[in-house]
Amino acid sequence: MSRSRLLAVGAAVLVVVVIIALMLLRRGGDAAAEPDATPTAVVTVAPVRAGTLHDVVSVYGVVTADPAAVMTVAAPKQVIVQRVLVRTGQTVAAGQPVIEVMSAPAAELAYRQAADAAAFARADLARVQRLYDERLAANDQLETARKALADANAALSAQQKQGGGRSSQALTAPAAGVVTNIAQAPGDHVAQDAPLVVLARSGGEAVKLGLEPGGRFAPGQPVTIRPVAGGAPIQSRLTMVGRAADQTTKTIDAVAPLNGAPWAIGAGVQGDVVTGAHAGMVVPRAAVVFDETGPHLFTVAGGKAHRVFVQVGLDHGDDIEVKGPLQAGALVAVEGAYELQDGMAVKVRGK
Repeated sequence: MSRSRLLAVGAAVLVVVVIIALMLLRRGGDAAAEPDATPTAVVTVAPVRAGTLHDVVSVYGVVTADPAAVMTVAAPKQVIVQRVLVRTGQTVAAGQPVIEVMSAPAAELAYRQAADAAAFARADLARVQRLYDERLAANDQLETARKALADANAALSAQQKQGGGRSSQALTAPAAGVVTNIAQAPGDHVAQDAPLVVLARSGGEAVKLGLEPGGRFAPGQPVTIRPVAGGAPIQSRLTMVGRAADQTTKTIDAVAPLNGAPWAIGAGVQGDVVTGAHAGMVVPRAAVVFDETGPHLFTVAGGKAHRVFVQVGLDHGDDIEVKGPLQAGALVAVEGAYELQDGMAVKVRGK
């Protein structure tokens, strides 16, 4: 066999060996890659649920006294404040003293003038009565004297109801409530009818919420109210929705009663107002994956996960509203959803 023929045969054998080696390497590589190409994740699933969903708007506000439940302890006459017996935020009982005052000099003078006028009117009536009995005074003079005494006694009675004749007096709460404001301090000279202490009647607390203008808000709408600092929510309804925006906050005031909840006046609250309803679909919040590709979830069918991009809406408790190419009743991955990829093989836990 010639040298050239030997070289040709050797080259052919070498080519066959190389081809066989490449085929073996490829088969081995495919076998090694197969577990990674078809990984299996264990997930829990939940159905897509369709139904009527509430349109909820979250707003914020504070606990306040309902205007209809505000009580004011006012100065019955011109007084000087001696002692303040309560503090802001304190709960008081009906009839409990809240402030001590003493008559101002002008009030003392007014009482003395009323007492003197009444005494003079009594004496004058007695004088006219004697003259009338002696036929020295006419009937109209007697009637005039009687009216003068009646007017003087009424003026004196008014002074006495205001505390006239008492240099010091304690003013009391007209009903059980909470002190919301102390308007005066010891030593202040206060005019008649000026506020001294302001109270909110017990059980008359409400929340004042700030609504964004242009919303579909109306009296009677349900609202869930919860303290910002944490605590159990209560159910209420809007009883008033204003029509003028606050010049500072640019929001519209709305009021909802607390229905007796013992929350501190001035505490911050969140209100979830139901403004309407619409048809929609919800899934567990944990089923929605948020990443750089956009919100999506994975439906599970035929042992595989299929990625579906969605638009998310409002939270509804533990669920969240979604919009996308979904069918009610379709199963979506919940626990383990963040580990999935489109087309990945999955195993449902418990099956």
